[in-house]
Amino acid sequence: MSRIHHEQNSPSELFTEENGKAEALIAGGNLPEAAKILVDIVELDPENYRAYSNIGIIAWMRKAWEDAYSMFIKAVSIKPDYTDGLINLFDATLKLHRVREMLPLLEKALSINHHDEELKILHEAILKEGDGIYTSERGLYIGRHNPRIDEAEALLEEGKLNLAMEKYIKINDEEGPSAKVFSGLGVISFYQQRYSDAFSLFMEAIKLNPTSQEDFLNLLDSAKACGRTDDAKKIFKVYRQNFSSLEAIAKEFDN
Repeated sequence: MSRIHHEQNSPSELFTEENGKAEALIAGGNLPEAAKILVDIVELDPENYRAYSNIGIIAWMRKAWEDAYSMFIKAVSIKPDYTDGLINLFDATLKLHRVREMLPLLEKALSINHHDEELKILHEAILKEGDGIYTSERGLYIGRHNPRIDEAEALLEEGKLNLAMEKYIKINDEEGPSAKVFSGLGVISFYQQRYSDAFSLFMEAIKLNPTSQEDFLNLLDSAKACGRTDDAKKIFKVYRQNFSSLEAIAKEFDN
């Protein structure tokens, strides 16, 4: 995530250069400057679907999932067959567990442009998989937004390990096993130098979400710390065969 705009059949699109500059800033991680440009664009052109989609991408990168969703909705309400906006919106609906909302939007887009293969494939996948789409490779990769886990992660980032641990354990007790919970507990164990525990917890996280590059890298770090590097490499090799997203970190395990 997320799809930056690529040229479509919109020769009269306004602020092409400004949007392009904002997209370059987003790609470079300069979100505040990109946001300033995009806000200026929509103030001057309230129908600039590309700018709204780019604002949505910034919100996504800031983990403001609801804001991202709203901006992608705005973009495709202006241009219903905007492929990049619809792909971004699909990711947002995965994150928020609202994928069924995509069906009428995709049907409208395909009624305008019935040759769009990406949207055809997406439409068919949602119809075929139903709620199973949340456990597809893409669904697992995007993950599900859980405000309680966000709170635990914030505590972890602040270094409040015991409070974070208590919150993770409470979530696990009340909501059941979660890759994010096991992952968070694994990070805490690693910081507390309980490396074997960390290895086991990251392994549990991976079982629930084998697409998480971060968990595999954490598994490798904990394996190196507790003398189980070969085990981590064997585990990665097994999952790598089935999950293409892991190719991005393969070199870390090949060394």
